[in-house]
Amino acid sequence: MHESNVYVCTCIRMSSDEEKQSGGSWIRSLCCSILKSGHIPQHVAIIMDGNRRFAQKMQYSRVFMGHVQGFDKLLETLEWCLDLGITELTVYAFSIENFKRSKEEVDGLMELAKQKVTKLLDERLDN
Repeated sequence: MHESNVYVCTCIRMSSDEEKQSGGSWIRSLCCSILKSGHIPQHVAIIMDGNRRFAQKMQYSRVFMGHVQGFDKLLETLEWCLDLGITELTVYAFSIENFKRSKEEVDGLMELAKQKVTKLLDERLDN
């Protein structure tokens, strides 16, 4: 019989102001300490989904802001993975169906991804 491990991850979505007020770094430190007490996977896959629904639920004037926050949360998650020693990460950020959206939205998402990944690489190279 093949034994497999199942990992459950809960993401807490906080605005940057909430994170600063609540001391987001202590939450991160606590979660990492708890997670490190067990088996840490070497590979994690993330499916980015629901950013438009999140923006609508939050009643943002521009749905695109949901995508911006989604990418910011992804970058935060990448940092958590580094802290935990997770060496491989797969991100599913754009499906074939997403190309059916307006050219403006698709172009905006591609530009956002380019900016965020470039920023991440620049920050990593500086450290």
